[in-house]
Amino acid sequence: MFRTRFYLYFLCVAVSMLAFTCVREYPATAPYTPPTTPTNPGNLPPQTQPVAQNRLFIGNDKIRLAIDLNMGGAINYLSEAGSSENMVNNYDWGRQLQTALYGGPFPYSVNGKDPVYFWRNLGWNPVQTGDYYNHPARIVSYQQGQNSLYVKTIPLIWPLFDEPADCFMEHWIELQGNTAHVKIRSTINRADTAQYDGRTQEMPCVYLNAPWYRMVTYTGTQPFTNGPVTEISKLEMLSHYTTENWTALLNDEGRGVGLYQPNQFRFKTNGFGSGHVGKEFDVTSYYMNADPFLQIDHNGVYEFEYTLILGTLADIRQYAYAQPRPETVPNFKFTKDRQGWFYYNVTDKGWPIQNELNVNWQRADTSKANFRVCSPFVYWKPTDVPKIYIQAAFTTKATTARIVWRKPEDYDFLDGPDRQIDFPIVGDGKFRTYEVNLSGHSGWSGLINQICLLNPQNNLEKGSNMRLKSVTVAPVQ
Repeated sequence: MFRTRFYLYFLCVAVSMLAFTCVREYPATAPYTPPTTPTNPGNLPPQTQPVAQNRLFIGNDKIRLAIDLNMGGAINYLSEAGSSENMVNNYDWGRQLQTALYGGPFPYSVNGKDPVYFWRNLGWNPVQTGDYYNHPARIVSYQQGQNSLYVKTIPLIWPLFDEPADCFMEHWIELQGNTAHVKIRSTINRADTAQYDGRTQEMPCVYLNAPWYRMVTYTGTQPFTNGPVTEISKLEMLSHYTTENWTALLNDEGRGVGLYQPNQFRFKTNGFGSGHVGKEFDVTSYYMNADPFLQIDHNGVYEFEYTLILGTLADIRQYAYAQPRPETVPNFKFTKDRQGWFYYNVTDKGWPIQNELNVNWQRADTSKANFRVCSPFVYWKPTDVPKIYIQAAFTTKATTARIVWRKPEDYDFLDGPDRQIDFPIVGDGKFRTYEVNLSGHSGWSGLINQICLLNPQNNLEKGSNMRLKSVTVAPVQ
């Protein structure tokens, strides 16, 4: 997440802590000190830190990594073994290598606190490191092993003044050769029980220093064939359909950090500041993230994982190629979670998910044209998916439902005859398996990267319901 700051903080430069092994409760960190007005607003910030470091290091013969207990346990140090140059940018509390969540409403105010105006549309935005004012998030507990770290954090709401989020985050980090594998669990306990539209998350966001300016990924249609990669030059917040499930930030020598996430086809890149020279407290930084949509419930529990790969582009790609390949056909069975599906202008019965998605089959806001029950990004060749089988029970006066699909070149769902198909349904509330034949449709071609379900008969939507058990390429037995 790009965190433009209007203030700079001038506090003491601190001493990094040496690694040690411990398990104990850790209290909240240093008290807040008001910011000072910068004397050089047109220049890069000085090489000082907002608060003292409290880093826990782990390392092997390939990697050295640290989390900082004064920065919510976020990763704020990463280097190749034998190098003392930290790759991670620490210009403010929105950088680092960390997790950030996004939900409604927006703007989000609580406990008499309103958001910073510039960030008012971020909504409910827990950030692992801390907030816009450089308050650090609270550490609940941590554990350190020889090659592993665990930290439990109460994040802060980024645009609010020192406001703990109504959730906690847990991170498990383990070094394996030239990789760091990270598991994330976010547990939500919001008093606001409303269900808001699904939004993209930062799972994680990665900010590296200026020398790692080359933003590289694979966006082709023939993944895992060693095809040519794409190097992104635009310094904009751009989303990429990445069919090999990785993206990377590299330096002039072609070395850097790759970010791999299983079954993830949506990543973002960006760059902030200018130039290719700078250190960890300079404003210039280059960015990548894993950018999945997530439907966040007031009481949900969500787990993700990712791997950081240090080395060359060949090293990064070799790691990705060695992992289990993502599904290439629909195989969604909603037994205990939403399988990455999310909603626009529609709600379901909430968490926990128990063998089905129980969806209110009608628009939440009737001033909007429609609603969508959306899949995550996928990689499907239409020749491999001639039919889709939908196991569902509809309670509705409507007699048809609709599948809409996207292709990589589409900026969003483009409703129209070449991107959709209607199929008949029975609205008596009984489970049936609906076979949708797509093989003869002229628009079912090229590559499919997302689908959604909707009700094309909005005049018959009132009181409607859909209980969805599965969306698959073959009937579920």
